[in-house]
Amino acid sequence: MIDWYGVFHNALWIFGLAIVLAALSYADWRRRLAVQRVSFRKALAEPGFEAAVSLGLTLFCAGLALGSAVWWQIAAWAALGLFFVWNGLTCLRRMKQDRHLDQPQTTSPSNGGES
Repeated sequence: MIDWYGVFHNALWIFGLAIVLAALSYADWRRRLAVQRVSFRKALAEPGFEAAVSLGLTLFCAGLALGSAVWWQIAAWAALGLFFVWNGLTCLRRMKQDRHLDQPQTTSPSNGGES
């Protein structure tokens, strides 16, 4: 008989690590294509990549928390997972603010130019 719960929680942490590996690989590929090369550390510091890594690490922590049998391990993995959720949401908020700042500001004419 297949232990579907075991399959689920093991697939969760494996999928999380796959997301982390994909984000690292994509960050390295993008930095190599850039005209002005940046360091790998700077490429990973971009909010989009940091959010993807946080998502992957959240899934990793969730998979290990679901697979643990001892309460303190579950609590430790859950706390670490919550930290990565917070970090990912912070990165997404920063990405949204950066996009908002990059948009040109439209100025509305006051009184249609009349004095």
